[in-house]
Amino acid sequence: MKKIIKYIYLALLPIIFGGCNDYLDVSNAGESDDNFVMSSPDEAFKTLSWAYAEYRQNAAHGGNYNWQDPLGSDAEYMSEFPTANNVIARLQPAATTINSAMGLYNGLNTALARASRVAGLIEEKAEYQADAEGNTPTAWTQVYGEARTLSAYCAWELVRHFGDVPFGYDNQVVDEYELTSRFEIMDIIIEELKAVESKMYVLGQGGITAERLSRTFANALIGEIALHAGGWQTIRTDVPGLYGDVQFETKGSDDGLCVYARRTDYLTYITTAEQYLNAAVNTHSGTAMLVTADNREADNPFQKVWQEINSRRISPESLFEIGTVPGTGNAEMGYSQGRPGARHNNLAYLNTFAAIRIIPSFLYNAYEPGDKRRDVSMVVTGSDAATGREALVPLGVGTRIGGGGPSINKWDKNRGDEPDYPNVSFRATGINYVIMRMADAMLMLAEAKAISGSDNGGAAALVNQIRERAFGDAGNNIPGLSGEALLDAIYHERKLELLGEGDVRWDMIRSGKFNERAIAVRQEMDDMIAGLEANGFFTFPSGRTISNYVWTKYVQVGGSSTAIVTQTPDPNDPALYPGWRGIYNWGAEAHEAYPAKNLAIKGLYEYIDPDGAEAAALEADGYTRVDWGIRVWNDPNAKAMLNAAILDGVVGRENSAPRYFHPMPLTLIDQSKGNVTNGYGLPNN
Repeated sequence: MKKIIKYIYLALLPIIFGGCNDYLDVSNAGESDDNFVMSSPDEAFKTLSWAYAEYRQNAAHGGNYNWQDPLGSDAEYMSEFPTANNVIARLQPAATTINSAMGLYNGLNTALARASRVAGLIEEKAEYQADAEGNTPTAWTQVYGEARTLSAYCAWELVRHFGDVPFGYDNQVVDEYELTSRFEIMDIIIEELKAVESKMYVLGQGGITAERLSRTFANALIGEIALHAGGWQTIRTDVPGLYGDVQFETKGSDDGLCVYARRTDYLTYITTAEQYLNAAVNTHSGTAMLVTADNREADNPFQKVWQEINSRRISPESLFEIGTVPGTGNAEMGYSQGRPGARHNNLAYLNTFAAIRIIPSFLYNAYEPGDKRRDVSMVVTGSDAATGREALVPLGVGTRIGGGGPSINKWDKNRGDEPDYPNVSFRATGINYVIMRMADAMLMLAEAKAISGSDNGGAAALVNQIRERAFGDAGNNIPGLSGEALLDAIYHERKLELLGEGDVRWDMIRSGKFNERAIAVRQEMDDMIAGLEANGFFTFPSGRTISNYVWTKYVQVGGSSTAIVTQTPDPNDPALYPGWRGIYNWGAEAHEAYPAKNLAIKGLYEYIDPDGAEAAALEADGYTRVDWGIRVWNDPNAKAMLNAAILDGVVGRENSAPRYFHPMPLTLIDQSKGNVTNGYGLPNN
């Protein structure tokens, strides 16, 4: 770590003093100094922008699948098999390697150190000190607050993904270091954020957009950190005295390494979470809002959020987005987390790995009828670049359109206002990373209210705002609830609203019900597989039925000779149901051999007897019978993949803590003089 810290410090110097040649007219580092680089708030922000870029490149983009968070929940999994890409998602720490997250760990520490250094330089300036004495944010106090908030955010990401880490050693050379309790780190960064949030502009003020950190996001970040600090989590028990005098209540057994715990003074943190989330949602929301109106014919405000993002615009619902530029690297969104595509030399943009897949039982059983989020969030087809046609993605093992089954539909390269944006490729989309949006903040506020019991009615009202957008009216609002029933309703709503965005797994952990939920979804899948094998179909409590086979046919929607990106679902039209799919008219000239490009699907939600009259009529009409549910029980690889990928780390540990942290890298372990080790069953060599 001594070498790492020296590297961070030394690497910072040319950035602070001479590395801004894109912005400053200097010929070498010797012609710049603190006063020059920090000569104005604009110049200070240009210096800080390097830290933003470091986070984007080596944490957001470097995380690839959002740190595996959306690859392991009771709704999401990864269909690539066998693979090391999801072993932490599966709760299998012993299956990873010690340096598997080294780039991410170092990237976060580097961004943290540089943001902290920028803040320190600003803090020394007389202009900033004068402005900080006032009661109104200024350009100087804003950029200072940004630097402190970015530093705190990176520290929070370290805690969330690595647990207890060395902390407070940035921008200094040390000979010895040790682990710091995550609770101490969270306390420190919460206080740092409290100290600066009032000095920052709210969104929209002072020209601040969601691509920069604002008071709005700083408030929400305090709330999020406090909510986690007061929530259930897996803590180490192999390092005596690590947590000082913090007292815990625990669930389940201690395996000698870790235990599932919540601090006994959790309500103190929940109160803080409620206060600051309320500020983000209400008092200091600025221009951020829950998108509730859509003047398009489709009239789906939830989809409008993603239409904006796919169109490379900042969504009005975003509190913070990591900005990217089309045609440049480090714009992973749409590749690892989008609707499936295929490799193709002439249309590389449609190469979409689609790591996040939907657990089939969730596809069939999760959403209520009429919920407009359902088809917007999940899709069973992808984009075949070779033919320009929509393709059914088979269940079972596979990536892209080759397999894996239903996937996330929020990021769809067919969907933006200008899908064939010039000079973009599959990993250079220009689609921003959305770190937090208003719906997330609202539901966290509801969660805090429900945990504290301070305002059950207010918690339900927040949930119902989300549901009214989803259904278009108040007919599906939740009733007055309290206690566990209210909390369960909130966590379920978060799953429906935030699917694929990297939150469901953290909700499971924080709720204290991770194992129960993991066991339940595995049982749900076992029941489905048994029903398919025995009867050829299985009907879920929702009334939807998965069958061994479906029937598909390529059609020209509405008689059109071009491909259509569908919008409003029409249950009477098998090419428009499920909705929000289809395909853009990519390179029509190259695909003239395939004039019909949209896919009609029959039997996706209801059973059709493969030997019956309906099947015969469909086949006479040009439909083809295609394997669907049969793949999950008669293909040994598919059965093995599903058994492993859906949280198999809970098996045999049903009464033990979930193990979901990533390993700190080997260099840090080796140079700690024995003070730092990985826990939770993670490797140390």
